[in-house]
Amino acid sequence: MGSINLQRLLAAACGLSVLASVAAQAAGPAVVFDAADGRLLFSEEADTPWYPASLTKLMTAYVIFDLLRRGEVTLTSEFVVSPHANAQPPSRLGMGAGKRINVKDALQGLIVHSANDIAVALAEAVAGSEDEFVEEMNQTALRLGMTHTQFVNANGLPKEGQATTARDMGLLARALIRDFPERLPLYGQVDVQIGSRSFHTHNKLLEHFDGADGMKTGFTCGAGYNIVASATRNGRRIVAVVLGERTGGERSARAMKLIEAGFATQPGKAIDAQGLEPEPVSGEALLDAPQFALARNLSEFRSVKNCFGPAGPSPKVLQEIADRKPAATSSGPVKTVATAADKKTEKK
Repeated sequence: MGSINLQRLLAAACGLSVLASVAAQAAGPAVVFDAADGRLLFSEEADTPWYPASLTKLMTAYVIFDLLRRGEVTLTSEFVVSPHANAQPPSRLGMGAGKRINVKDALQGLIVHSANDIAVALAEAVAGSEDEFVEEMNQTALRLGMTHTQFVNANGLPKEGQATTARDMGLLARALIRDFPERLPLYGQVDVQIGSRSFHTHNKLLEHFDGADGMKTGFTCGAGYNIVASATRNGRRIVAVVLGERTGGERSARAMKLIEAGFATQPGKAIDAQGLEPEPVSGEALLDAPQFALARNLSEFRSVKNCFGPAGPSPKVLQEIADRKPAATSSGPVKTVATAADKKTEKK
């Protein structure tokens, strides 16, 4: 991608044409939106199915934040890392099975270090099993209007059935900003100390981009390099979702250029009437959701470093997503940290 003069971006009268030119040489799905009202400032393949990779952990965090708000979990609540959680591949904290960790440290490990073991450990602790936690993730996704997303685990590691879109990830990012503003500093941490170890963020925008304040990166061979990135200047927050870049550097560069161009737009401008504020949908309406084309094979149009990406979500997965219905009632996760621990005690 050629270099772009940021001064010219800022001088653009409207900025929408600038956003289009920024994306002209990039092929992956992306959206850019104003966090204040959810207006889309740029959209490319916004509804193309894609693998979320570790962007999944944004939903894991959303569910935990909801528990914290309801008082069913506290930041000092402790839980034990199970052998199953400890066996997850990197990135991980690597504490070891049987070790205890509190929710505050776990959330830092989840977001800053993208720890796969801690994502599963949190899920098991608050819901009794990862499967039950994933069910809550999917019900929450439907409630937020993410009608083309399906999660199958708490950490985003490759597994059949996992799918999302750039628009849906934008919906999730906006929901986190809107519903849990008190948790936003977590996404802006560059370094965290957990026990005797320190961990550094994977989000390079936090170190190299003016106003950057979060949120999450992700990578698998099938997904490529993904990011949900946020920046705030003069009280205005712009968020970009970028999926499927070839390298971490290209991921950061595209996100920075799109956000910069987003700041050059005038507040209130939009290019997509649907935006990121969906109408409430019933279970019946979900069955009428459009069936989107498969994501292109990543290896067909770009070469991800050291990877040969598989094709996107299968027709079976897309049908499973279309056939989902919200639960009859929204009861939230059925177990808390304390309850899960009590059940383990009862079995002994």
